[in-house]
This record gives sequence, C-alpha cells and structure tokens, in this order.
Amino acid sequence: MDKPSRKKITALVSVMLLLVLFLTLFISGCVQETFSEVEKPPPVEEISEEDLEKEREAQRQQEEEERILAEERKREERRLREEERKEELGVFYVPLPPEDMADNNAVKAKGIYVTSHTVGRPDRFNALMDLIRDTELNSMVIDVKNDHGVMSYRSDIQIVQELNANTSLPIKDIDAVMLQLKERDIYPIARIVVFRDPHLPERRPEWAIQKKTGGPWRDNKKFAWVNPYEKNVWDYNIAIAKEAALKGFREIQFDYVRFPENAARVDREANYPGSEGIEKDEAIRDFLIYAREQLADYNVFISADVFGVIATSWGDSDKIGQTWEMVSPIVDFICPMIYPSHYGPGYFGFPVPDANPSGTVRRALSDATKRNAPLENPAIIRPWLQSFTATWVKGYIPYGAREVRLQIDAALALGIDEFLIWNAGNRYISDSFYSMQKAEGLELAALQNREEKGKDLLGRTADNALTEFLEAIRTKNWREAHVNHGTDFSMDHHAYKAWVDSWTGRLTAYRIGTPEGDLYAVNYTITSAGEKYERQDERFQLYRENGIWKVKPSVEFVELLTMEPELRN
Repeated sequence: MDKPSRKKITALVSVMLLLVLFLTLFISGCVQETFSEVEKPPPVEEISEEDLEKEREAQRQQEEEERILAEERKREERRLREEERKEELGVFYVPLPPEDMADNNAVKAKGIYVTSHTVGRPDRFNALMDLIRDTELNSMVIDVKNDHGVMSYRSDIQIVQELNANTSLPIKDIDAVMLQLKERDIYPIARIVVFRDPHLPERRPEWAIQKKTGGPWRDNKKFAWVNPYEKNVWDYNIAIAKEAALKGFREIQFDYVRFPENAARVDREANYPGSEGIEKDEAIRDFLIYAREQLADYNVFISADVFGVIATSWGDSDKIGQTWEMVSPIVDFICPMIYPSHYGPGYFGFPVPDANPSGTVRRALSDATKRNAPLENPAIIRPWLQSFTATWVKGYIPYGAREVRLQIDAALALGIDEFLIWNAGNRYISDSFYSMQKAEGLELAALQNREEKGKDLLGRTADNALTEFLEAIRTKNWREAHVNHGTDFSMDHHAYKAWVDSWTGRLTAYRIGTPEGDLYAVNYTITSAGEKYERQDERFQLYRENGIWKVKPSVEFVELLTMEPELRN
C-alpha cells in the first residue's frame, strides 16, 4: 500500500472515532436526563393536623356505623330465631339466655338438699346459708319442681300456667333468693322431679302411664306417673329447666329419671304408649340426650340422680330404666343415692348395711368407680349421702355427725371429693362437716398419699391391677377383666362379654416379673384344645385411665385367647 492510501485510511478512522465519541456523549446525556426525570420525586403535599383529625374522625364514624349495623343484624337474627323457636316449641317456649351470660365454671359441689318451704322461711334459709359459710359446704340443691309436681316459684311458661302448676309457691321472690346465693358464693342446683309427677297426669291423663284396663296407672300411694316415652313430658320438664337456668341456677339436677319401681307389677298392669319396642333404659337415655341438646344454649351443667344399686347390678336389672352405662356418658354429674338404709340385709356382705355407713359407701362407690372405668367420657361421681335415721330398718342405728362424716371420709378415700347430703326436713348437723381449710387439707393429703404410693382410686398399685386382670382372665370374670383391660374404649360391656365368651383359649398359669417403667414382663401358659402354649417375658403395659390402673396385654396374649382352631400349631 502506498503512503497516500495510508493517509486516507488514517483520516477516515479518525473521523469515525470522533463520530463514535460524539454519539456516546449525546446518548449518555439523553439517558442521564431521562433517568433524572424518572427519579425526580413528586412534590409533597403537606396535610395539616386538622385534616388528619378529620380523616380519623371519619374512620371512627365508619367503624361505629358498621358496629351498629352488625348489632342490628345480630338482634334481627336473634329475633327471627326466637320467632322460629316460638313456632317450634309452642306452649313449651322459653326465651334464649342473654348473650352476655356469665361464665359457669365447674365447682366441686358439697351440698345439702333444701326444700322450697325452707327457702320460703327466711329464718331457716339464713341459718342454712350460715352453715355453708362456716363449713366446707358450698352448694344447695333446691326444689324447682317438687315431688308433688308443682312449682316452687311462679313460672312464666305457658304450659305450666295452663296446667295450674303454679300453686302454693313457697318461694315468693326467686330473683331475690338467687341474688342472696350469688352474693354468698353458694352454688345453686335446681332439682326437677321428672317422671314421678302426680300433678301432671291429673291435667293431662293421656301423658300418663296407662292401665291396661284404661286410665292412668297408679302406684301403692295412689300417685299416677307420667309416661317416660311421652315427648310432651320431656318438653315440659326441659322448659322448666331452661327457665331455672335463666333465673340463675348453674346446674339442672333431674331426679326420678326412671320408671316406677316394682316393675313386675307395673308391667303386668300397665301400658306405655309410644314405647314401640324401645327398652326402658333406652327411653331414659334418649330423654337425657334430648335434654342436653335443648339446654346447650343455657350454660348449665346437667346431673342425674340414680338408684345406688345400679352401680353394682348389671343392666337394667330392676327394670326401672336406669343402666349406669346409659346415663354416665351423657350427663356432667351422676349422683347415685347410696344411702346405707336403702340396701337390704346382706348387701355387700353386711347383715345391716344401714349399721355400716363407711363400709357400705366404700363398697358402693368402688363399684361406681369400676363402672366408670371403661367409659370414654364418664360423668363425675357425686354421691347422695344419708343424714337421717332410718327407724323403719330392722337393726338400724341413729345417724348423727359421726355417721355422716364416716360416709364423707369413705368417699374421699376413693378420691371422690364431692357429695350431697339428704335430709328431707333439711335439719343438718354442723359437726358433720369440717371447715373449708381443714377439708381442703385432708383432700390434698389423700391425693399426695395416693400419688406417693402409686395407687389408683381403688387403692391399687400397678402390680395389684395386673394381678387382678390376669386372675379375671383366668377365671373368665368378664366384668372385672373389662374394668382393668385397656381397650382404648373400643368395646362396651356388651361387646366385651361377647368377646370373652368367644375365647377358645384358657389362661392356666401366669407369673409376673420385675417391671421396667410401665412395662411388666409376664410368663404365662394358655391352653387351647388340649395344647399348651407357653410364653416368656412378654410385655404388658400398665397405665392410668379414668383414675385407675389399666392393663394393655401383649398382642400374642390376646391372639392366643381367641385363636381359631385351624390356626393352632
């Protein structure tokens, strides 16, 4: 290439470089200007404090308007619900409770029975309230609908008025009474006598148990009983319970939730309209379920009084409609009437149970505790105890402060620290009861003693419980086995008995080894169809449930008891 050509090329490159430099500077300036415009903050408009306060006030007003609208919607919804309930319930209608109803925390009730006539006499009522103030007592069970089927105070329920059940009315101002109880922190329990109602059949004879020859059936005292299958009777008593809750009663106690005693005679003479194949204990169970559903909005606990013997006998053996397993899971408190005078000669091995208050109560409540043991959600046991002398019992003893205290202490030894005391005349002996401080100290000491010794409510250690379980299996005592067997509530007593009856194997020998924690090594022999199956050091688990020790045996132990013949080796 010659020199002129190189000069031309050099000049051209220089021009191009200058052009590139120019373009770079131009573009850079444009980009910077563009980004400068994007990043430039908008002008800030200053808001005065006065304007801010106006905005806040507007927000408050909006929130208040929304709150008022929400309350109006709530009131309208409640009004509509009340109208629906009036239509549905008719003469049994009772208003819903206020939405701001106070909390109703559970109380360990230690109470006395008080009639409406006692409440209606200020001198006697005040004396009993003073007794509660000065002792461990904290509760009163007060008649609302009594044994005569009439009200203790004026009811506003239409059906009660139509049936003229507002007669006598010993309690003139129930609201003042409830205020007194609240001020003294006394837990009020409303006693409602349900199916033994001599007043109702006289006004609604079609609601009564009927004679086979026609008309209401009557017991030996010439009292007619209402029919536990009759839903109108259910609604009548539940309406009274709702109104009692509105008055301030914190617990509804249904008494006489049963059919008449002397069932053989009753069933021979009477019909039960509406029974339609439903067993008596099923009718009582269904009433309690229905009552619980109907009272759900009223923030009250529910308890049921039952015969004491149903804790010991199995099934509805007296045919009065009370089976422990069909009452306890439904109510909050089950109240067995375990008055020693109510057990016949020889019961629990005592010639005269009335003369053995401590032993009778201990045996009765041990049975009650065992009946609760296999239930998934059993009621709290709160027994009725005796504070009267049963002069009609042959071999009776006078009941004073000592005899009442023996019953209370027998219950406490089983971990039952609630009780109700019955005296029909409401005459109680103050020396029967400790001060609150002393009673609480004894309860705490009893609890600590059980825990330190590893004992359950029945006074058994884990070793004792395992031995009782294995012995019950060996003897095929299904009742005791069911109490002690940890089945995760998979079988009720009917299914458990059928399971035991199905065993093909028999436990013939066992030996309990040293435990490791909650696991026990067990050697045992099960015999089936003449063959012996010996097992060594199988693990059985011990744990507490419903206050007592339970046993969960090894899988193979259960399989050997129930092994099919064709699977034997």
